[in-house]
Amino acid sequence: MKMWQRLVCHIIVAVGLFPFSAALAQSDHMEAQLDVVVKLRIHRTMQATEETAAGIFVGRDRQNAYFITACHAVTQKDGDGNVVRVYSVQLQFRSSPQNFKALVFERYEPELDLAVVQIPLANMPQGLPEITRKDANLGVPIHVIGHPVAGDWSFAAGTVQNLTTPTGDIHHFMTSRDTALAEGHSGGPVFDSQGAFLGMHTASGPSYGIEAKSAEIVNQLAAWHVPTNNLSTVLPDAGNANLQADRDAINGVIDAYVASYDQKDAKALWRIWPNPPAKTKAAIEDYFGNAQSIAMKVTDRRVETNGTNATVMGQSSQEFRPKNGSPQKSPESPITLELEKGNGTWLITLVR
Repeated sequence: MKMWQRLVCHIIVAVGLFPFSAALAQSDHMEAQLDVVVKLRIHRTMQATEETAAGIFVGRDRQNAYFITACHAVTQKDGDGNVVRVYSVQLQFRSSPQNFKALVFERYEPELDLAVVQIPLANMPQGLPEITRKDANLGVPIHVIGHPVAGDWSFAAGTVQNLTTPTGDIHHFMTSRDTALAEGHSGGPVFDSQGAFLGMHTASGPSYGIEAKSAEIVNQLAAWHVPTNNLSTVLPDAGNANLQADRDAINGVIDAYVASYDQKDAKALWRIWPNPPAKTKAAIEDYFGNAQSIAMKVTDRRVETNGTNATVMGQSSQEFRPKNGSPQKSPESPITLELEKGNGTWLITLVR
């Protein structure tokens, strides 16, 4: 309790003219946030030392509770250089010293730096608060909760500096940082001063932090069918409505892309992908011409957009039945499609 009294005093001094009731409200938000943030202890193969990271409770189903964390914290490379799950992860809640064995979810996304760990629902404490999700806005004060050497459930403060990264990555946003941000904050949630979840901490530089956007996280979790029922729906506004309209339109283009393969309709494909490379165009038209039937699927889609450009990542599979010969079934493999919006219409610019 003394820690929170000091924290409230710090808030009052920092904001100066802020009313005392507002400071108390902010401290209540922070207290609630601590309850949904867990400490992860990671044990890697052939490594004696223990690493720590943070996670946040996002949802539950009838059997398990699910927590997001940074992919790099709970994966490692095997002898062949493949990214695999770590050997052991222990999960701890702030309300108890007990550690629970956590399972790293079978799918993870290194590019977004997102992974999921889960524990049996029976091990969950009661009464954890629901978290509101928002998109980050420039200049908004933030704090990250994590478990550095300085202490567990520690706060690192900053502000939103840019809605992309220095390399132009639209999947993440950039924040300023204080000296408290350190190892152990990986996977830690990024909250604003009202207690809204803006993203997840993934990396840091000398003067900045890199955070995965909350909207991209939720979108990927939906593709993985991971419950997010502890994240409340963002209240609709014009910006969010436009973003959702773009996502719907982009998914419509991907549906049309799949349908053009299923129908072997090259003309329909070129309407949504007007400028493919000449060799690619010729190869696809030849592929359609030799097919008796094609069945394509693009699943586990993750749509990332800034309203002008978009990237769709997912898993693609096909079953090709030639006019002559035996059917061929391609295994599920990653697919990425780049799109641009012009005159209100989304079109494909690249498929890889």
